[in-house]
Amino acid sequence: MGEIIRHGAYLPRPRAPLGEIQSFYGRPGRPRAKALCTPALDEDVLTMAYEAATRTLEGAPEPGALIAVSQSPPFGLRKLSATLARALGIDGVLPLDLGGHAGAGVDALQLAGAIAARDGAPALVVVADHVLSTDERVCDTLSAGGSAAFLVGDAGGYGRLGPSSRAGREVYDVWRLGTEPEPRYRLEVLFDAYATTTAQALVGLEQATERPSSGYAAVCASQPHPQTLRALGRAGVAPEQLEHTSFVGDIGNLGAASVGVALALGLDRAEPGQHLLALGYGAGEAIAQDIEVTGPVAAAATADQLAGEAIDLSTYYRWTRGRQAEPH
Repeated sequence: MGEIIRHGAYLPRPRAPLGEIQSFYGRPGRPRAKALCTPALDEDVLTMAYEAATRTLEGAPEPGALIAVSQSPPFGLRKLSATLARALGIDGVLPLDLGGHAGAGVDALQLAGAIAARDGAPALVVVADHVLSTDERVCDTLSAGGSAAFLVGDAGGYGRLGPSSRAGREVYDVWRLGTEPEPRYRLEVLFDAYATTTAQALVGLEQATERPSSGYAAVCASQPHPQTLRALGRAGVAPEQLEHTSFVGDIGNLGAASVGVALALGLDRAEPGQHLLALGYGAGEAIAQDIEVTGPVAAAATADQLAGEAIDLSTYYRWTRGRQAEPH
């Protein structure tokens, strides 16, 4: 299935005050995140992907393939993977794009393992996202940005990809029609579908591995909303398994990058002999992936990036209003 050789992550430093944003848009109530990890005016999905990739590739073998995962590439009708490869100076790689699904980072790891086994050269997976939402929707979708990268080879790594399981339903919880600039959402559908499908995927993984959900050192999950993580308790996931990989309540929803940053946080603290659970979710589908830690991990200090630096409401508004309609 492949092994993770190196990993890295990048989180923008600016942190926008969600409580003030809620008040500004007339949305009373307790903020669902302390702040929003907000890309600066000169940052987008491509620049964040570049930062995570360069940190991961430093001192590592050159990949033979690059898989880019995003729901919000900064341009249409182009391959994010090909543009990123040129920016990294690795034009000869096989460029592949995955999108449309917030849990597709787990799919990308599996695809990278298959490519590495076939070609003998490692494959680079980069997940980066900033599903922008302003006006009244920002308080519910917790729009934030970030990225993570993983170099997957056929051998010689510290995180062996093991069995996986998936479950799905045809639901519309978070979606976007055509070229609409912002997502639509139904949070009650998201909460129900996340709880149901992740529980089914975890049951399937336990049958494949004979390891219960409680048997993982850490659960590294997609986290579109704090309430979705609470649902994992009903599937046998203990709070301590999420203690060091949960961030949505601190910096917001990172979209497709969410499961990647969670996995980077989990790997940073992992020890040989442990197993991690990567749990991707998006559009009614959950993907559970067993990862065995086989050796000392080259930690990426991902947790050090969580704090960031506060920005005021006017700066957030200037950086985000019309950002997709009129890119800077």
